[in-house]
Amino acid sequence: MKKIFFLMLGTMFVIGMATIVWSSVLDTPHDIVPGNEPCAYCHTPHNAASYPLWNRIQDSDPGSYQMYASNSFDMGLDQPLLQPRFPSNLCLICHNGVASSLVNYPGPCGSYNESYDVILEGCGNLTTDLRDDHPVSFDYVFTEDFDKNGFIAPVFMPGLGSTRQRMAIQGQIHTNVYYPLFGDDRISIATRFECATCHAVHHTADPMYDGAGDTQVYFLRSDNTRSELCRDCHINR
Repeated sequence: MKKIFFLMLGTMFVIGMATIVWSSVLDTPHDIVPGNEPCAYCHTPHNAASYPLWNRIQDSDPGSYQMYASNSFDMGLDQPLLQPRFPSNLCLICHNGVASSLVNYPGPCGSYNESYDVILEGCGNLTTDLRDDHPVSFDYVFTEDFDKNGFIAPVFMPGLGSTRQRMAIQGQIHTNVYYPLFGDDRISIATRFECATCHAVHHTADPMYDGAGDTQVYFLRSDNTRSELCRDCHINR
């Protein structure tokens, strides 16, 4: 009986530790240089550049972004092609291929450390031409579905309490996954689709999915085996 108890206890401990590791930026591609302070690559507790305690600035003006537009982009036909908005604009400070550096370097009085300066290359570099990427910074209007994708009405995310409300797209395959929608303030009900709708930048996917960084992309909010994440929203595809 004791052996069974300790075996169960050990199993629970391993699962618990795996969950903790999975929900952390540590040892993910956002842990830019292992051994440094991973949070400091994006956040600072003092004198931040903007919310959420943002620690990165663009070293030069990237210019205007070229936004996604096509006749098949149903929700973009009646909306102006705006520049990337929060939080996508924060993601792009690193992912637009233009060099960026820190506002505050960690250490005594923000001592300079060049390893925190970032310019992305390869597949992580989306450039400032977003016409070949999934559209972002548009209002999710599920009724604008001329191509019959099967878009669904957003719902309130569960578990936030009565005083906090956020709209989200509930997965139709991963029914326990909610893809959050965003806005510029915490007063109005936000319904904007952004990078963080599909991506969890701290790798807090729930439930966990296999193959992250191997057979699947890091930072997805759910398992995309057989395009299941895509079909969570594009139901008829």
